[in-house]
Amino acid sequence: MHYLKCGHCGRHSALKSEYVTLCDHCSKKFPLTFPVWQARHPHGSFEQFATEAGISEAAYQAIIKKQQHWMLTIRQKAALITGIVILVACSTLGAWYGPGLVKMFSKPTVPAAMLETGGWRTFRGNVLRLQTPFSLSPADRKDMPNLRFKAFTGGGRAEGLEITMEEAIFLAQSQVELEPAARAAADALARQKGVSQFSYTEKRVQLNGAPAMWQQGSYVQDHSAPMEFSSLVVVKGGISVQVVVTHTGNDSTGRRVAEEVLKSAQLN
Repeated sequence: MHYLKCGHCGRHSALKSEYVTLCDHCSKKFPLTFPVWQARHPHGSFEQFATEAGISEAAYQAIIKKQQHWMLTIRQKAALITGIVILVACSTLGAWYGPGLVKMFSKPTVPAAMLETGGWRTFRGNVLRLQTPFSLSPADRKDMPNLRFKAFTGGGRAEGLEITMEEAIFLAQSQVELEPAARAAADALARQKGVSQFSYTEKRVQLNGAPAMWQQGSYVQDHSAPMEFSSLVVVKGGISVQVVVTHTGNDSTGRRVAEEVLKSAQLN
């Protein structure tokens, strides 16, 4: 078998018979066909035309092998360039955002420096005041019939610790009982989205001579993140106040900071 090169696309087509006149690849007519060649060589045969105008099977296979090697080389170079670009991009992103990404995907813990209470600030609510390692800002809470909420929160995942103070004002009650208020506060924590395996213990304590409930417990957030909390519940007239400090499970520094925050609570 011999192959004839197309003058248009440059590719080779098999000379299967003397009637081959169009390229197999671009369908354009060959500049030189057997009838044209035979007009110049009246006594020439098709085999002579194929040998003179075309290339042999071995030469054709050598061309194909060379083209395949060239394409493979191009792909390898493209893959190498792509890999280098990705590596440079990842290195750049790592340099800029690496610390943030590590913090995002790791379990945050409370830094020991947070135990230096000398730099803490005072937060004053309607009923309680307390010392905190960072400021508390107003948070949205939906009111209910005959029940109004005021909430303040500070910290978060990046700090490894979150502090929330929530005041529940019962419009239809002049006096709120401590035990039911503490139980309701714990139930509200257990019903938060993504919370499972919730458990806690509680003990009655004194706060400026008034009774209060100290709760400590743990839960799993979104089936993957063990968490712990410490809570202080106090009532005054028709108002129930809860201070909650949450942190990653098994964080001893977080427990100590939570204890210091709750121990600092005083009635106004």
